[in-house]
Amino acid sequence: MNQIKDLKDKGGRDKLPCFFNNKSRFLHLCLFLLFMSLTLNLLIKVSSAQEIKEAAIDERTVTGTGIIVKENIALARNEAISQAFLKAIEEYIIQKLGSQGMANNFQRLYEEILSRTKEEIQDYQIISEFRTDRYVRILMKVRVNKAILEQKLQKIGLLGIDDIQVDVLFLVLEKKEAFPAIYWWGDPSKQTSFTQTELTLSRVFEDRGFRVINRSFFTPEESFDRGMLNLILSDEQAVKWGKLLSAQIVVSGEAQVSETSRASVYLKAIRVVDGTIIAQGYREGISDSNLRDDRSSIELAINNWANDMISHIIDVVKPAQKSINEIIIIIKGLKSYRELRDFKEFLKKKFPEIRSVIERSLKRGLIKMSVEVNGDSKGLAEKILNHPKRPFSFEINGLSDQGFTLVIR
Repeated sequence: MNQIKDLKDKGGRDKLPCFFNNKSRFLHLCLFLLFMSLTLNLLIKVSSAQEIKEAAIDERTVTGTGIIVKENIALARNEAISQAFLKAIEEYIIQKLGSQGMANNFQRLYEEILSRTKEEIQDYQIISEFRTDRYVRILMKVRVNKAILEQKLQKIGLLGIDDIQVDVLFLVLEKKEAFPAIYWWGDPSKQTSFTQTELTLSRVFEDRGFRVINRSFFTPEESFDRGMLNLILSDEQAVKWGKLLSAQIVVSGEAQVSETSRASVYLKAIRVVDGTIIAQGYREGISDSNLRDDRSSIELAINNWANDMISHIIDVVKPAQKSINEIIIIIKGLKSYRELRDFKEFLKKKFPEIRSVIERSLKRGLIKMSVEVNGDSKGLAEKILNHPKRPFSFEINGLSDQGFTLVIR
């Protein structure tokens, strides 16, 4: 009662701290907080929109040439710009479909896309130009709108909307002049930094729809064959690494980088399920500062290899992909929500073939989950049971095509 009395003045009115008695100051504080909240929300939206815009744009440095007819320099310049647009679009399509895919569908591509390139150009910048009595030549940065191009490729059936991703692992050593070779599999627990070769391969393959296995997240907790730690891996040893890290394709080989702006790669793509070499080849890349192309020689070499090989890899691997199935996993014996969360993270991060994990029903001591998986129930159950990083000990019962029951010990 004394506390209640202390909060009232002699007139019986509530006494508040002086700050809140000043209604004007309190109102100003509310308006300030509201302003800050709206500003932060706007900044987040602008940042997200910028990220989306950047992700939808592909920038390339290309040249174009226009012939001067009857001293019409303006017309020749426009022709040079149009030619540069066409080169940028062609390069992007080759990157998506491969040179063989481009050749097989060239007429359709020309009729539907290449004959009217301005729609696919987001922006451009002329870096340099010169002219002679006969022609105008320009060097440009051209930004291609990937979203529009991919829509058109999908419309004519050359780009699948719901492509099943292929998991790829890189076992490529990098050699630079006067330096020892760099390769991660000699000591997989060391967590070595990614080489320029690995980073470039990752970007190129991800751009084509592959899912790159991040070997730094998969430190195998089991013994290896001694041969799996060698500098030069045999095809059989590369396949063993692929199986250990749940890859479908292994890209092995080496990249050599010299100090003279020249690089070369010799790479082979091996299908893990049967050890078949499905693509291999040697390619070079030479960077030329005169062309103002900021790509390095190793990037050029890898892109040259990828432009010729990746479409063939996709053609070979895609028919062998398993369909997406929905299976039910019933979990018995969970003691806390944290255990459920840890198990869901285990499924999502350790099994790239899993597309989604959703709880269907929660009862005391029993959880039912729906899992979309690129494969079947039996294969997933076997992988889960034998994985070295299980969050807790369990056994699997009631295995069927529809799913299985996981019982915590």
